Amino acid sequence: MARVLTCIDPVPAQDGTCTTTAWLDQSSWVDMLPTVAQANEVGAMFFTSVMAVAVAKRLLFPPEEREIR
Repeated sequence: MARVLTCIDPVPAQDGTCTTTAWLDQSSWVDMLPTVAQANEVGAMFFTSVMAVAVAKRLLFPPEEREIR
């Protein structure tokens, strides 16, 4: 995490100066990414749902049998 210097005055001065400051941890976009365990779980669920849709389509709408001439 990045640390940023932030003004924590209750009432900021009109000229932009700050009397009380503090270092705060600021999250970046990397902190929003899922963990490996979460990504594996989502991937497995996605694969399972796609396969379930494919099987259901095949069962509900079987392919037409073609006649051999």
